[in-house]
Amino acid sequence: MIQDITPYRFHNEFQKKEPAPENYFFSFREQKILLLSRQDGEYCLPTFRDLQQTLSDIADLVVYLFSIDDIPLYLVKSQNVLDLSGDRLEYAPIHMLALVKQEWLYFAAITASHLSCWYAQNTYCGRCGDVMEHVPGQRAMICNNCGSIIYPQIAPVVMIAVVNDDKLLLTKYAGRLLPQWVLIAGFVEIGETIEDAAKREVFEETGIRIKNLKYFGSQPWGFSGSVIMGFIAELDGSDTIHLDHKELADAVWHSRFQLPRELTDISITYEMIEALRLNKKEAENEYIRNRNDMQ
Repeated sequence: MIQDITPYRFHNEFQKKEPAPENYFFSFREQKILLLSRQDGEYCLPTFRDLQQTLSDIADLVVYLFSIDDIPLYLVKSQNVLDLSGDRLEYAPIHMLALVKQEWLYFAAITASHLSCWYAQNTYCGRCGDVMEHVPGQRAMICNNCGSIIYPQIAPVVMIAVVNDDKLLLTKYAGRLLPQWVLIAGFVEIGETIEDAAKREVFEETGIRIKNLKYFGSQPWGFSGSVIMGFIAELDGSDTIHLDHKELADAVWHSRFQLPRELTDISITYEMIEALRLNKKEAENEYIRNRNDMQ
């Protein structure tokens, strides 16, 4: 998954680190990230030395984010202040990071994007409208006028792989540029338990009821500012699908030894589907086991 960057280590504890010209930084513009084009044609993350201005020119807009091993990483909160008059710096689609040789960079960039959105959304106080400032020694913003303190927000999401004997329920989103087959997922609502959210999402989107939820794993997903909690569940009752066309374009029971291979390996969706995939021999063995259990 995207956060699996071993042997590198992610250090997200907040520290007061002053930037140096040789340090890497992130800058985002809409859904794009600032990258440096090297002479060999490869892309990499820029350092402050690659800019046409000094650190002192943008010091008020630079914040420390986190470190990968002993590499500190920073954010420039406003892209409008950067001088990109050179021909080697450009904003590129964020998915291009999958081609960058630094194995940890994709995860770091998505996490940085999450924090970048949080900073942008909290420039002003949502209670009184005054300017927000950094809380010394914490990753938090404070309004000195009314005292409101805001910490980074993480939205909980449930993802459910529904199994019916040797079949897995896969869906396609409606109205999104994502044609692949995926699992059912949705945000946890106010006052819900994680388990109740999983049951609700499956029923709302497909009319299917589930039982025997088993926890699979989790994943931070900075694209949506969320953390995804994956579950495997069994069908409870009828397997007839009643599609919510506002959420889904399709939902189909797929044989577990003929599951589509359409996703990259960065997501927990991929990990869960692969964990439930059966080749033909495995399917035969499972059939024999189930038949023996019934006898």
